[in-house]
Amino acid sequence: MIGIVVPPGQLPAPQVRPPSFTYANQAVSINGQSRPFSPAFFIHENDLIRIEADLMDKDGQGNLFVTPFSTSHEIAAPVVPHAGGKPFGNDRYFRTEITAGHVVMQGRLPSGDWKLLPDRINQSLKEINAPFEVSLSPITFFVSTPA
Repeated sequence: MIGIVVPPGQLPAPQVRPPSFTYANQAVSINGQSRPFSPAFFIHENDLIRIEADLMDKDGQGNLFVTPFSTSHEIAAPVVPHAGGKPFGNDRYFRTEITAGHVVMQGRLPSGDWKLLPDRINQSLKEINAPFEVSLSPITFFVSTPA
């Protein structure tokens, strides 16, 4: 067996996971009309989708609270196209703002099946060096062309 010797002080730094905030109090509106929150929405092409939620964290005793985190500028939340249960093609992005722990995402989608996925959002957050991850349930948008 051949071993690799790494000189002291040259070990890679351990990977530290950023804090993960949970989405709570989720609300969705389509073209300004509130909808009950669900894991799937049936909408028309180019409807304005707006998702709001609070970013929740836990204190040292496990109590939930809305994190005071804010972004200084808009960020983009990727929405992934799907066919046959698998991602394909190019992502679209919802304009996203976070103010005092309140998230607002909005955008429009062309026809097709689209998913807002936590893993993809966290990948995007990592790419921009965000100091946190998010934990949310996937949301699917089934988008049809109006008749």
